[in-house]
Amino acid sequence: MQNYHWEPLSLQEIRYLMKDISIPWWIAGGWALDLHYGKQTRKHEDMDILIRKTHLPFLKKYLGESYELFLANKGSLSKLTDSENLNIQSGSIWVKMKHEIIWLFEIMLIDTENNEWIYKRNNQIKRPLSEIGAITEDDIPYIKPEIQLLYKGGSSVIRQKDNNDLERMLPILKRDEMKWLHHALSQQFNREHPWLQIINDKIQSLPSHALVIGGTGMLSEASLWLADRSNKVSIIARDQSKMESLITKANYSAPITPLLVDYTDSAMLKDKIRSCIHQNGPIDLVIAWIHSNSNNALDIIDWEVSKESSDWKLYHILGSSSNLTQIKEAALKKYPGCQYRQVQLGFILEKEHSRWLTNQEISEGVIDAVANEKSVKVIGTLEPWDRRP
Repeated sequence: MQNYHWEPLSLQEIRYLMKDISIPWWIAGGWALDLHYGKQTRKHEDMDILIRKTHLPFLKKYLGESYELFLANKGSLSKLTDSENLNIQSGSIWVKMKHEIIWLFEIMLIDTENNEWIYKRNNQIKRPLSEIGAITEDDIPYIKPEIQLLYKGGSSVIRQKDNNDLERMLPILKRDEMKWLHHALSQQFNREHPWLQIINDKIQSLPSHALVIGGTGMLSEASLWLADRSNKVSIIARDQSKMESLITKANYSAPITPLLVDYTDSAMLKDKIRSCIHQNGPIDLVIAWIHSNSNNALDIIDWEVSKESSDWKLYHILGSSSNLTQIKEAALKKYPGCQYRQVQLGFILEKEHSRWLTNQEISEGVIDAVANEKSVKVIGTLEPWDRRP
């Protein structure tokens, strides 16, 4: 691709181009990973889309005479004409405007059978077509990250940017997604691949039993995120209807244990914590959003956790006026085995105005702190202090 002139279409341009086509398609390559990540993380030199191999004639007809399609295979390019049956066995399709020299995007062709995607490097690796893609909030379809990482890791040459992509994506992949990728690479390479140990280490580092205090309100998205990445998640909340709503939103197999208790009731809180530890095992991760009038709820929770866990993490969510240093010093003295982390809630500056954080922004900040193991995370800003709402 280095000797050709590429000016790839943007995400918005490719979405507009494909907006009226009746066949399924997905963004692939590095862009697919960035769409899942939520932002562009690096420069992309191309634009790849995936379609079913059998759908190539439909796409060629849809693009019409304004575009030219070329088969790229084994270092050579050959133009596809209307007289061909388009039964492509290998290679990909490059697309440009007619009479132009600038290449716009690449079409990757996937093998399918009985509504299943088949991995062409190992046809024993399959997935239902309905499970290979996701879609962004603004309706851009993309290939799921574990499949895109398989394409990258399954190549005969793994580039440094592929290693970087794996490192960046692992913290946000679900447990099942990591397990699938590990199994697929192990199957393709007979359990010998440099990524296998990296992926396994990440799987082993996921929480065995997470506890979320206040997990049905502003932390509901963080609770759902944890449910996809932990063996067990226990959630403390007072409102039964909010708890039921959260469980309804969760994956049908989500390992959520509801703990309906008012954390100002010390005796009941202690009983609930002991019961969930007995049921789900020692707690190795705590996310705590507790109001100042909690009647020492955090002390009770963390003391019960410490009795059964010699090494655990506490993500303590604090208001913007909290004395972080003082709180941290006190916590380290109180809670044996605790790796203490802080998440401080700030505010958002918007030109001439300011506002408090939304529940989504708070959950996203907490997720970032946990996924990337940050010792201190400020969500929003704390300065200038006199600009707070």
